[in-house]
Amino acid sequence: MTELLNADNSNNNELTVFYNTKKVAQMLGCSIPTARQLFYRRDFPALKIGKNYKVEKNAFEKWCSERRV
Repeated sequence: MTELLNADNSNNNELTVFYNTKKVAQMLGCSIPTARQLFYRRDFPALKIGKNYKVEKNAFEKWCSERRV
């Protein structure tokens, strides 16, 4: 059983990274309230975990690249 679990985990060595509103604000160079407004947009790939909003790193980078002018 342990071998099966280890075999499953060996394929997924990368950890999923999430950003909070403070990190998003820092990365975009905007205020925290402005970043928080992004999390309420329908097109923003946000996750609500309890009372907190998070965005997965890859989804955030994709969202940003699609809106680059």
